[in-house]
Amino acid sequence: MYTLFDSHALKGQHAVKTWQQDGYRWASYSLYREPASHELYIPHTLLNLVIQGHKRMYDGRQVHHLQAGDVLVIPAGTLLCSEILQPEQQYRSINLMIPDEMVMSVLAGGARGQDAYSKELTVQSGDRRWRQLAATLLQGFTEEGNPGPAYEDILSQTLHLVSSNGALSSMLVKAVKYPLPDMMDQLRTRLPEVRFLEEIAQMGHMSTATVKRRFREIYHCSPMQWIWEKRLQMAGFLLRTTEQSIPEIAYSTGFEDITHFYRQFRRCFQVTPLQWRHMETDLFSK
Repeated sequence: MYTLFDSHALKGQHAVKTWQQDGYRWASYSLYREPASHELYIPHTLLNLVIQGHKRMYDGRQVHHLQAGDVLVIPAGTLLCSEILQPEQQYRSINLMIPDEMVMSVLAGGARGQDAYSKELTVQSGDRRWRQLAATLLQGFTEEGNPGPAYEDILSQTLHLVSSNGALSSMLVKAVKYPLPDMMDQLRTRLPEVRFLEEIAQMGHMSTATVKRRFREIYHCSPMQWIWEKRLQMAGFLLRTTEQSIPEIAYSTGFEDITHFYRQFRRCFQVTPLQWRHMETDLFSK
C-alpha cells in the first residue's frame, strides 16, 4: 500500500530536479500542475518545504493542512499519506533527506528526552530563518547553471534550525536510534492483514514485551492502537482521493465490521465517513 520514498520521483510530478552527493539523492525540487496523491514510507528523516500551493498530510489521528511557507518535519520510518490539492496554478515544494548519522551527530547532544513528542509529523511555520533557507534552496534549483549549495552546509544549517526545539530534536533522534526497518518494510504492504501483536513482534524479530515497550517509547501508544490509527489514516485518505465505496474502503484497510469502522472513524475524525468525503473545509488545524 505504501511506496518506499527513496528516489524523490513520484507520480503526478510535472517536473522534478534532484541534487546528489556520492550517489545519494539528498534534495529535490518538485513541481505539480494537477492534483496528486501518494501513500509513502519515509525511511530517513525528511523535511518538506512548501514553496507554493496547498496539500494535506495524513498522520494517524491528525491531518495537517500545509501552505506556502510551512515546513513539515517527518521522522525516519514514517508511514504517511499526502494529498496535493487542486492547484490554482501549480504546487511546488523542496524535500531534504537527512542521513541518520547526521541526525545523531548534530541533534543528539541537545535533545531532551523527557520532553520528546511521540513520533509524528510536525509543522514549522512563520519562521524567518526557514523562509530564508527555502529561498536559498529555490534559487539553487531554479537558476540555470547553478550547481546548488554545499551538501553538508545546507543539512547542518537545517538541523541547527531543528535543534532550537529540544523536544522535536529528541523525537527525531529517537526515531533514528530505535529504527524498526524490517517491521515497517513489511507493514507498509501488509498493514490491513495484521490481526495479532505476535505478528508485529515477528516482523521486528522481537518479543511481544519488547515490541510493546518500543511502541510506548516511540509512539506513546500500543502497537495495535498504532495499527488501527494507520488504518483510519488510510481510510480517510482514500475517501478524499478515490471513488471507492465506503464499505470497499473499510474492508481494504483492514476493518472486518462496517459498524465498527463507522464508530472508530467518527471517534477519530469527529465526522462520519460520508461527511468527511464531501466536506469542503478542513476541520483540522496545523
